[in-house]
Amino acid sequence: MAISKLEKLIETERLTEQEVITIIKGAGKKPVSAKTINISRKKFKYMYFADAHIGHDKFKPDLWEFMVKLEKKYSPDFAVDIGDHLEGMSNRPGHIYELTHIGFQKQINYAAELYNELKSPIYGIDGNHDGWYEKKANGGLVVGKELELRVKKYTHLGQMEGDLVVNGIKIKLFHANDGTAYAHSYKLQKLIESFSGGEKPNIVKSGHYHKALEMFSRNVYGFECGTLMGQSRWMRGKKIQACMGFGFVTVYYGSNGINRLEHEFVPYYEVEDKGLAIKV
Repeated sequence: MAISKLEKLIETERLTEQEVITIIKGAGKKPVSAKTINISRKKFKYMYFADAHIGHDKFKPDLWEFMVKLEKKYSPDFAVDIGDHLEGMSNRPGHIYELTHIGFQKQINYAAELYNELKSPIYGIDGNHDGWYEKKANGGLVVGKELELRVKKYTHLGQMEGDLVVNGIKIKLFHANDGTAYAHSYKLQKLIESFSGGEKPNIVKSGHYHKALEMFSRNVYGFECGTLMGQSRWMRGKKIQACMGFGFVTVYYGSNGINRLEHEFVPYYEVEDKGLAIKV
């Protein structure tokens, strides 16, 4: 019965074979979520961070504590989190021995404890590591939604991508799922180039590569947002650098969009034989 209805619909709508295939492939894909907020000033300030990987032994609790301290001092209007809140549980051999918190329950409880230390509203997306809890055994567990239940000020904008519109200024949060490039700027450049003219954001915040970078291209302010974890053994083996830190951005805007933008990246350093050092 269902097949005959589908055949009638295809005939009525005069769909081609390729159109039917495209519709089927797109079924179940989650649309990009957008959240709109308004601030009664001609500027706003936000904090950003990415790739915490809470639960991995290279996550830096002291860096998180320092970020919380500066967030209280700077009092941003909000914070954005570009995904990979949790380390997750992969099938990579030996991965479990890199974890301080094993399993979803322990990782999400620890993350909720940390996120609740932040005073600002937090808008975030899930990254590919968070996606392990959704996709493994088709579990369907969305980490960002679970954070919303545990963290009063957290808002989940989507998986891998989400938009935040602040007084008409569109900030796109984007978490990639491919390999790093030979040059830090390459992936962000290609991302900005991929936006069509009508969908370009004013600002794009990119996670996944654990790099720190700012660029201005096609009238888009682009940022690679760093990481809150050190170089894992897997990254060292692949010769991939971890740019540890977080940042603050002040946006001045008018009727034509952004007039100017101020950016401060707060780096974190590991000093050999001297413990850990943070420099502002």
